Amino acid sequence: MGKGPKLNKIPKRFTTRDSLGIESVVFSMQDEICPLVTTVTPRAFYWPFMVWIYYDYHKYSGITEKDDASFDKYLKRQDYFFVLATLLNEGSDQRNLVGKDQTSKDAKGPGPYLYNDKYFKTNYGGMQYYNSGCLSMHFVTKKNGDTEEVYKFPKIKKPEGEEMALAFEEVIKDTEYYKFYRNNEKAVPRKVLEDYGKVIRFDLKGFEKCKSLLKHYMFSDDRNKDLECRSKLLSDCAEYLKIILKENDFDDVNEAFCRGVFYSRTYPSGNKLVIPDEYISVANKWEIVVGRMYFISGIEMIWKFLLEQLDEPLSLNEWVSTTIDNASFENDINCSLSNIIDDCQCGYEEIERIIADTRRKNTSPYSVENGIKVILSVYNKFCNRDDLKEEESFLDKGRGTESISMTEMFACVQEYGSSSIKTFIEFIIKTWIVEQHYNTAKNKALQGRDGFYFEIVNGEYSRRSEFSLDFQGLRMVELKQVMRDLDMI
Repeated sequence: MGKGPKLNKIPKRFTTRDSLGIESVVFSMQDEICPLVTTVTPRAFYWPFMVWIYYDYHKYSGITEKDDASFDKYLKRQDYFFVLATLLNEGSDQRNLVGKDQTSKDAKGPGPYLYNDKYFKTNYGGMQYYNSGCLSMHFVTKKNGDTEEVYKFPKIKKPEGEEMALAFEEVIKDTEYYKFYRNNEKAVPRKVLEDYGKVIRFDLKGFEKCKSLLKHYMFSDDRNKDLECRSKLLSDCAEYLKIILKENDFDDVNEAFCRGVFYSRTYPSGNKLVIPDEYISVANKWEIVVGRMYFISGIEMIWKFLLEQLDEPLSLNEWVSTTIDNASFENDINCSLSNIIDDCQCGYEEIERIIADTRRKNTSPYSVENGIKVILSVYNKFCNRDDLKEEESFLDKGRGTESISMTEMFACVQEYGSSSIKTFIEFIIKTWIVEQHYNTAKNKALQGRDGFYFEIVNGEYSRRSEFSLDFQGLRMVELKQVMRDLDMI
């Protein structure tokens, strides 16, 4: 006898990204200040390289039906042998070289080398993040500008894309690899790749025209209003970075360094950062970006501790009470919030230390109080700042997007000023964390992703996963590397 239909359990990949739905605002803020260059596009080489691959694919591949699958295969072959050629040259620049882990195993062999399509699984060999830049700079286009015809597959745009592709091709066209191996299935001898690697330089040495063109289209493009605005924003970031680098070896400029200088306007040496008037606005925006990072971290510190208390199923009120009971406080949490607001004036170094302590597997019992301290320190630094009038829209980022803006945080602190510290903590836990996470995870579920750190059964909460907090990337670090590749610093 049949047992009836079976229910299918469709597995969903657990996603840890932006579990409270408040981190993505930092990405959009950085995208507005610093377009084109992102935390996953640190090397200038990939833009002209990819443009040349588009050009070569359309003109010389012999593929009649142009589509994403055939382009992906064509691109990956070019990329694989570029990576292999780079690895076979001792002392070559390999920083941020994508695909080198698997390819380095192949490089140990004597050759000749067949294309290994397993070298990198992601589409476009990891260059998919650079593809949007090729489109944004109008090197590649999805439609005919005159007829508005939408292409089945993107084409090289003339003259911009063709000029860049030909400039790249001019450098590599005399290599044996280009002439005899680039678009066939032949195994490539080691010597051919060693010679190729000396020419196709990841640091763009020898690609002077490509560098000149890229600098123009990134930092001074005036073809239309939108491109001019984008280039002006990126140029301002570049100039601000140059100001910061005057006192420092740029190899030491990492994300922690940038957070400190952006937030405090002070170097680790103690010297004050002097900013010319024309770059005050961009400096203010980066200060707000870091301030939002700290605000987020303050909430996430409490979130991490909150989850650690969920060792058994609890109702929401029990969970909140258990968390507060297990937390340690130097201040009397029954006193009004206004009593401690003015005392919370943590500077960059103290905030970084507090957050670093909370990253440990077993969170400090003072994490809740420290989270409040960080939130109120950000409040004190940014609330009612007369010099941020032009950047008020940045402080308001996140409002109405199922996130929390900094201006909303200011209003909440003021609203709960006469309430007890405990009441403010309860509000943060219930509204900014539990409700915020539930709504965020529910939206992810509608997209086929599993983002729930807890589950609710019969009104009781149970932990499904622990939370680890970390900072989001600061794309000014990647901009520094791009500028270095383009001989701008």
